Amino acid sequence: MASYGPVERAVRNELRRLRFSVVDDGSAATVVALARAIDTSRGAVAAAQAANVLRQMLIDLRTRADERPVEADPVDELIERRRRRRMGGS
Repeated sequence: MASYGPVERAVRNELRRLRFSVVDDGSAATVVALARAIDTSRGAVAAAQAANVLRQMLIDLRTRADERPVEADPVDELIERRRRRRMGGS
């Protein structure tokens, strides 16, 4: 497993929670790259600039995640079908 710094680890966890993939979404890949840059930065100014951009991009990703339609959970659908069948519904 790759060794991630603390900022990159936190960003990857948030992306997982928001259901964004670094493979499929350019913004997700960019925030991971910014997080890695912060973790490895030797200069405070560069890290602060990257952190500011990272913060704004995460806000944008959270907004996009909130606007996505909720995907149906196949397990919940199965439970609901069983419940209806037991009640005599179709």
